Amino acid sequence: MMDDDLVPARMVNEYVYCPRLFYLEWVEARFADNDDTRIGRQVHRWVDTESGAAPLPGEGELRAARSVTLSSERLGVIAKLDIVEGDGDAVVPVDYKKGTPQPDGTPWPSDEVQVCLQALVLREHGYRCERAELYYAETRQRVAIELTPERISHTHDLVADARRVAAGARAPLPLVDSPKCVRCSLVGLCLPDETNALLARREQSPLRLVPRSPDQRPVYVTEPGAFVGVRGGRLEITKTSGRDKTKEKLDSFRLLDVAQLAVFGRVQVSTPGPAGVLRQVDPSAVAQHGRLAVRIRGRPTTEIRGVASPTDRRTRTGRRRPRRTHDPPARSSTAARCCAATPAVTWPARSPR
Repeated sequence: MMDDDLVPARMVNEYVYCPRLFYLEWVEARFADNDDTRIGRQVHRWVDTESGAAPLPGEGELRAARSVTLSSERLGVIAKLDIVEGDGDAVVPVDYKKGTPQPDGTPWPSDEVQVCLQALVLREHGYRCERAELYYAETRQRVAIELTPERISHTHDLVADARRVAAGARAPLPLVDSPKCVRCSLVGLCLPDETNALLARREQSPLRLVPRSPDQRPVYVTEPGAFVGVRGGRLEITKTSGRDKTKEKLDSFRLLDVAQLAVFGRVQVSTPGPAGVLRQVDPSAVAQHGRLAVRIRGRPTTEIRGVASPTDRRTRTGRRRPRRTHDPPARSSTAARCCAATPAVTWPARSPR
């Protein structure tokens, strides 16, 4: 970073949160997305669209303007203001945040510094600004911040400290056992636990990484004679048995919880069944323009009945004629006997968090 580069107010926010995060994002230009950053963009989608006039003092009245970018060579910062509201002969910058304030209702230190810089940049351009505000979207509340001399001096010191860190040849060391690292988008690049363990900066061993339990899981149907269908947004597995054709319900799952459907042996799948599942799972199994509804892969001894394609010919009654695939009876019976020893419906257990 050059000495005359303007530091974004957002990066000063990152410096207060974590100096190493600031260095990785600002100096090394490294960035990664996570749920928090994506939600933040969603919260900012309204204020990121420029609207409203922001005339300089003496050139007109400023009522409300969105997405205003101002800079100050003297302060050495540049800031993008989400909203600037007129307040009589003064203005108030409002910065949007996705989360909540601290439990006692005060703003987080990093957020406070960022909005204070926005107010100071407004002053540099001739506006009268006595306070700034933070809007926390999760609790839908505004938190006012008065521009006291102590707060202004502290903000200037933080900008100077951030510039000194940025001028260094290496990134600062990571935080030690900090709760901030858990939800940081760059934790996979920063590697705080691993780095601190190698440098003997912590006594505990590195935390064990546990893969996230997926929201969706596969369903395996192996019961001979089972029937898979879709009803009311759920995947229903039933079986008809006995001379009286009694229908027994084997299991039922919400479609949004099903990652894939795997059938083995003599299992029937209704026409809406594969299509209903594929709307929720990997679209690589769906061909466009109605040609292939589902691709089912099974053992060589698998017999699949009643799976119809949208392109099948219709019968005289207007119903679709199912396309049947039959294996030799000996092989099919062998598959049925093999599958009979397995559970009818398998729903893999979630891994412990």
